[in-house]
Amino acid sequence: MNARADRRRLVDQARLLGVIGFPAPVGPRAARLARRLSGRADTPLAFADIAAAPDWAAWPAERRARLADFAAAAACTEILRRTIDGKRLARVARRIGEPALDAVLASPPGLVATIPQAQGALGDDVAFSALGAGVLLAEVGRRPAALARLSELFEVAPLAIDPDRGLGAAHAGRGLFMAFEAGALEAAA
Repeated sequence: MNARADRRRLVDQARLLGVIGFPAPVGPRAARLARRLSGRADTPLAFADIAAAPDWAAWPAERRARLADFAAAAACTEILRRTIDGKRLARVARRIGEPALDAVLASPPGLVATIPQAQGALGDDVAFSALGAGVLLAEVGRRPAALARLSELFEVAPLAIDPDRGLGAAHAGRGLFMAFEAGALEAAA
């Protein structure tokens, strides 16, 4: 990627996160971006927050929600393997598709760390969506300002997930999502 494209990506990410003002100390690069952009002043961002914004933040809402569903399913892998509750399995299959559910169930044991909130997330669609959003936010790490801004991209309030535990589920969900998305694109061609 060339320098111009890299700067454009950072400016787009900053716009997406709504950078404005800087009542708290920020770096000079973040301050320059903040002066160029409009948005809110409630939570100041550092340049590193903008640079750390994941690619899904710029995706259309439908695609981002679908990725969150795959991330939630990945976070629930161990629970789904042990369940005999047809309603729970059907809920996940409806959200990600039966072939994707089969892939989740066939993934190697221990691939994803146990996430305490996963058990309750299988109870209803809102909880499942909140788990998925929380898992995706684990990609941001421990960046409170970025987490606050990115949380607004989801229709539900994301669950607070330990980033160390959530990152594995986020990566597993992303890999599965990309594989099935690529397959769907190939089938449509």
